[in-house]
Amino acid sequence: MTDDLKRIVASVFKLGKGTALTRTELVNLMIYNLRWFDPEEAKIVIQAGLQAGHLKMEGGGQIVPTFDIEDVEMDVDWEPPENMDPVKMVKPLMERLILAVEDAGMEKKEAVRSINRTAEELNLLFPAAAIHVGLEKGADMSRFFGEVENFILYGER
Repeated sequence: MTDDLKRIVASVFKLGKGTALTRTELVNLMIYNLRWFDPEEAKIVIQAGLQAGHLKMEGGGQIVPTFDIEDVEMDVDWEPPENMDPVKMVKPLMERLILAVEDAGMEKKEAVRSINRTAEELNLLFPAAAIHVGLEKGADMSRFFGEVENFILYGER
């Protein structure tokens, strides 16, 4: 599915001339030009692209791909699979935090226990504790900073 997501990102940015695009421009390209998704699905695809690390936010609300779109090979008439469900491409924040800690070399149960223990000992919310544990284990947790800050400030959305 990641390959399909990367192809979607590459297709949209090729259509958008490979430059930085706003969220609205990305949505409009997916809806009106490519006719692949409805408005809600297009927003979810962007969120999935950001979570997967295929897209990143830059100043002024611009979004850019994190890879060379010309390196992605696909047929000219490529389209996402009809059975593709964009909602399934987005994992909840807590799940992604646990996975990041696991990737740093911990078993899932051990990661969850460690995060819960850290949350209790340091009086932190689970996402902040997960960042703390991940950093202690040497994981690059920077991709979560903004999202965890929003979680702390505004709660889960």
